[in-house]
Amino acid sequence: MGFKIQQLSVFLENRAGELADLTGVLSKESVSIKSILLADSSDFGLVRAIVDNPQKAKAVLEDAGFSVKLTDVFAVEIEDYIGSFNEVTETLAKNGINILYTYSFYESNKGVFIFSVNDIAKAVEALENKSIKIVPAKHFYV
Repeated sequence: MGFKIQQLSVFLENRAGELADLTGVLSKESVSIKSILLADSSDFGLVRAIVDNPQKAKAVLEDAGFSVKLTDVFAVEIEDYIGSFNEVTETLAKNGINILYTYSFYESNKGVFIFSVNDIAKAVEALENKSIKIVPAKHFYV
């Protein structure tokens, strides 16, 4: 499936410098971060990241002592007008798709939204049926 993107999920200790340690490992190993989200709690942080080489990133981070998991997500390109994001979420809702989380970045005058859902194939089909553009996984990879 050309739309599934492997996302890194990395647990971090909630302390100064931990994110810099992670990004330092990736930088040293020439892994490019395309999108990143850091969520925190009082004890730990969770990084979700799209990188150009997820398998390499997972290996080098694990070698450096990080706890890493790869999960499948997908990306949607959204035009910049009021209601465009609602079209996506409404389409998913009407098709019984549960959005677990989403985050975004801006690229070439368009929003790119990363989605984790309960059924990726069904979500992609529903969105394509509404002519909503799915960003192919190869867009992010080396």
